[in-house]
Amino acid sequence: MKWNVWFGRVEKKDELVVERSDDLTKSFLNSENPEPLPFSLSEIGKEVFGSLNEYYATLRRVALKVVSDEIERELRREDRYAIMLLKALDKLDETINVLEEKLRDVEDVKVSEVTDEFRDRINSLKSLRRIIEREMEGVVTKIAPNTTEMLGPIITARLLEKAGSMEKLAFLPASKIQILGAEKSLYKALARMKRGKKAKTPKHGIIFLHPFIRTLPKKKRGKMARYMANKIAIAIKLDYFKGELEESLAEDVRRKYEELRRCKE
Repeated sequence: MKWNVWFGRVEKKDELVVERSDDLTKSFLNSENPEPLPFSLSEIGKEVFGSLNEYYATLRRVALKVVSDEIERELRREDRYAIMLLKALDKLDETINVLEEKLRDVEDVKVSEVTDEFRDRINSLKSLRRIIEREMEGVVTKIAPNTTEMLGPIITARLLEKAGSMEKLAFLPASKIQILGAEKSLYKALARMKRGKKAKTPKHGIIFLHPFIRTLPKKKRGKMARYMANKIAIAIKLDYFKGELEESLAEDVRRKYEELRRCKE
């Protein structure tokens, strides 16, 4: 008889024969331990790992690795889902805008049952858009609570989309986050500078959508963008590696905004 245990395989012949796995993570996932086992797993593990302390320490490391891998896989699925929903929203917005423009053109000529049906279909698309937006906001808030608390779900989703994934965004430096979404403007400015011409490099990209930046005077926006980007870099790392809400980050950003808004310089 054979048993797949978390550290390998145990087989009963004349006596118990233990085969340690070369891949403990894989064997942990494939283990099947019906109760009760006809032997003490920890006692066999003691022989395999040299001591009970090492047995339990290794078990803990492997279990944490399995959980960490599963969380990472789940995050990858969820952030891709949020990004796809955002792209669907953008396409719906384009479609709704085009259809509303065409509807106005038609109504300028004649209002009929056809135009009523036309408007109903547009309203159905708007209803679908609201459903998708709520779903996307829920997903983004779940996987990136700190960043969402600071920026709101839409801007957070746009940062995820531009970076490509939550993992990639978590490893970006603050300076890169600050101008994420303004790459074309940056490349144009650098190209002009290489030709010896004057050019201004962008001070902000997607995060300019946040009212804490766009409502400030132009001369203060760069300072606010730098501060916010630094806080985003911290927030997204907390979201990716820990997933725990740290409300002080959003409060720090709000205080900085109020400070800059009141400052007369």
